[in-house]
Amino acid sequence: MPYADLTFAQWNDLPDDAARRVAAGIADRHGLTPLGLEVRAYVGRSHRVARFDRDGMRFALVPGGRPTLGYDGSRFRPDSGQSADYAESADEYGLPPLNEFVDAMTTPERVTELPAMLVAVDAYDPCQILLEPDDPRVRELVATVEPGIGGRRTFEPDGGLHVEFDRAGRVTRARLTRQVSYDEAMAGIESLGLRTATPDEWEWACGAGAATLFRWGDDHPVDAYPSSLRVGPHREENLWGLAIGQDPYRQEATTEPTVVCGGDGGGATCGGSGFFLGWLTLATAYRDDDFGRWFASDDGYADEILTRPVIELS
Repeated sequence: MPYADLTFAQWNDLPDDAARRVAAGIADRHGLTPLGLEVRAYVGRSHRVARFDRDGMRFALVPGGRPTLGYDGSRFRPDSGQSADYAESADEYGLPPLNEFVDAMTTPERVTELPAMLVAVDAYDPCQILLEPDDPRVRELVATVEPGIGGRRTFEPDGGLHVEFDRAGRVTRARLTRQVSYDEAMAGIESLGLRTATPDEWEWACGAGAATLFRWGDDHPVDAYPSSLRVGPHREENLWGLAIGQDPYRQEATTEPTVVCGGDGGGATCGGSGFFLGWLTLATAYRDDDFGRWFASDDGYADEILTRPVIELS
């Protein structure tokens, strides 16, 4: 059976030895280093996770099948805290009833067919160029830092140089950020022999088949925005083992220039629109069409264009 035909049920029903052989076969065929298998539990569900390394970029196997994507807003049953919080936002901004709003801000339910694929564990930013600690630009910045002082210092020539130090003052990471267009960002990831996820692939990768509004359920804290909480179900790797949809400020571009997923650029949070509206931006099927069109326009801007790289299986 071609690896692309591997479904969620088939993969998890395989005996351990057979699963290891499949993972080894995928790694061999695509020039990857297998990182092993583990059974991952996430909010009451479990899945066998297979991870791979490709030149320092980690990937996880996301099985395929015929999943139901999208969300029917009429099914959402808010708790009292969510209802109260949304009522305040609705009153201030003239929003429609809660279920109607949720339905308008999520993609419609639909059944689609997706192949198995390898999806990057972490988002990738083609706007960033990693630098070695002995790069002259890094050394120039290090020379301005008081010895023995850790933390992060930023030096901004064209684009911006960001250098991180450990407590002993040693450089642990350095990167140069440059502004690029959407087309340049996509060309950058294609130059690595990769592509970014389609909107449907992103939803499947994020929700892993969960029928709830969020991949972890329908609830969320009603006293803080997601970006301000360093722990919680949104910060955990999901069922597939992906770090995805964790911060509304870190939205991800897809193959459709006007469709971004996993955030709204922090608009709801920065604008103080209300905790429910802030958390809704992390809903698996969330879409802000106006933000997407603006982000893809000549007026749109961002410090980074995050993507979710995909390796197609053969």
